[in-house]
Amino acid sequence: MNIKLPHMPFRFDSPAGRMEITVRRSPSHAEGASNLGFSAAVTYLQPGALALERIPLSARANSYHGAMQALTEGFKVNPDLHAKDSVEFRVLTALCHATGVVDLDD
Repeated sequence: MNIKLPHMPFRFDSPAGRMEITVRRSPSHAEGASNLGFSAAVTYLQPGALALERIPLSARANSYHGAMQALTEGFKVNPDLHAKDSVEFRVLTALCHATGVVDLDD
């Protein structure tokens, strides 16, 4: 599914709690990481250990602005790549159906 966000920052509710889309510098040491320097992910808004977890999104770019632009112009989300009972599946499905998110495949 290809979607775009109506604005940034974008926050939505999921079965795992309140979430936010963030863009951060990609780790350069990660094996198999792309050469693109910034990547987007879904993060938890509540404090605690979960606040450090990130669910990666396909929106990536060489610059922070480029990654933000990809989020608001369109990027691919595929919850089906994850097990149906996983947090990733539930959160990505909630993102795809969140109020304001535009489905570009329609």
